[in-house]
Amino acid sequence: MTRPRIFPVTIGRYILMPSLSQASALALLVLVSGCHSRAQTQEASTASSASQTSAPVEKSTPGACELVTQAEMSSILGSPVVAAEHGSNKCIYTAASGISPYVEFSVDLGDGEAAMGATRMMATKEPGIADPYEGVGDEAASVGPALMIRTGEDLVTLVFSGVEDVPDKARRIFDTAKARM
Repeated sequence: MTRPRIFPVTIGRYILMPSLSQASALALLVLVSGCHSRAQTQEASTASSASQTSAPVEKSTPGACELVTQAEMSSILGSPVVAAEHGSNKCIYTAASGISPYVEFSVDLGDGEAAMGATRMMATKEPGIADPYEGVGDEAASVGPALMIRTGEDLVTLVFSGVEDVPDKARRIFDTAKARM
């Protein structure tokens, strides 16, 4: 009997080798996220054509590195870090010297419910792939190395490496950013 071949999946800078059921769950996540985006686009198009007289008000959030400054992240982590903006919605904090701590912080406006819905679906198909995370945001789950946090309609994602006491630090990072969102 031949085993099904599983191909690596790249998420950001991480490469995962999922099992067959995990690969199915990841494919479902991608499919659901795509469906949500198309539905959102159709809704926006319909709303736009229905109200030609009033322009939609777009939500604006400061860049990720402004939501949690380099100095604030250094204080939270207890070690000096350097912040580097990656687009307007992602900031990567790396150790000022050495290899850790390392934190990726991103904010995706309007993606909170879609991400959490996909996470809940993945968890029903592959128990343990997404662990609920209590005490931060409206809803949160740990998926592999990422902590996904829904706050209202938005999604905050944190990825940690070389960081101790992650729950406390995640909460402090989120609270700092939430005050400016």
